[in-house]
Amino acid sequence: MGPATGADGLGGVDQTTASKLYARKRPRLRPIYDAVVSTVLGTQLRHWEPIRQALQPSASGDLHQELIALREAAGLPEQVSALRILDVVVWMEGEEAGLGKRVS
Repeated sequence: MGPATGADGLGGVDQTTASKLYARKRPRLRPIYDAVVSTVLGTQLRHWEPIRQALQPSASGDLHQELIALREAAGLPEQVSALRILDVVVWMEGEEAGLGKRVS
C-alpha cells in the first residue's frame, strides 16, 4: 500500500503503520490493518466496518463473547480488548497459512 492520505492527516505513513499507531493509542477502537489480516478476513477494500459488524451480538453467534472467553482462557488481563484478540488470532492464522512470507 502507498502512503496514507486523507482525513487521518498522516501523510507519508502507510495504512499498516497508521493502524498500528491507532491500535496502540485506542486498542478498543480500531482494528489493525495489514496484508495478512485483510487477506484472511477478506477485507482489503473495507476493513473496519465488517469487523465492527462481526463483533456485534447476533442471532448466529457472539464473536465478541467467544473472543473474551479466549482472552480469559489465555490468562490475559481485561485491558486486552476483544478487538486485539481478534487481530492476533487472525494474524496467527494467516501466518500459519504462509500469508506473512515476504517475497524477496
